[in-house]
Amino acid sequence: MKRLQTLLSVIAILLLAACATTNDGLTKAERRALTAKKVESLLATRRYTVEMDYMQPLRGSMRRIDYGYEVTIAGDTLKSYLPYFGRAYNIPYGGGKGLNFTALITAYQEQRVGANRSRVVVFTENEEDNYQYVFDIYDNGKADLEVFSRERDRISYMGSLKLND
Repeated sequence: MKRLQTLLSVIAILLLAACATTNDGLTKAERRALTAKKVESLLATRRYTVEMDYMQPLRGSMRRIDYGYEVTIAGDTLKSYLPYFGRAYNIPYGGGKGLNFTALITAYQEQRVGANRSRVVVFTENEEDNYQYVFDIYDNGKADLEVFSRERDRISYMGSLKLND
């Protein structure tokens, strides 16, 4: 008898949980279109954040990185908070800032390069180096980033656009 009550309780909890997860009434195609519209809108305003999940140094294997690493474009400013692994050629004693800085954007280019992808190229500089950030942002919100620097090896990152700000 006790087993039957436990089984019925588990079934009731599962049914309630299933009822609580409501579908928003949209098809997959409609959700994809809505996400693509959000991505397009964020790119048009030049105010967005890309959160990074993985990094790929030029000379090394891909690594998963912890939560909190991101690049933010806010109008004419780039805020970079990224880990760096790789060869550095001429940097300040102690390693310098690496890819953790906030700087003005000196040039910003955006173009559509595929059916579902936009490429954004951002040029910036600080007292240590000149940087080129090349974003490939997909309509589904995923993003790839390559960072080119005069004084450091190239490095790549993979992540996604923050869509719900």
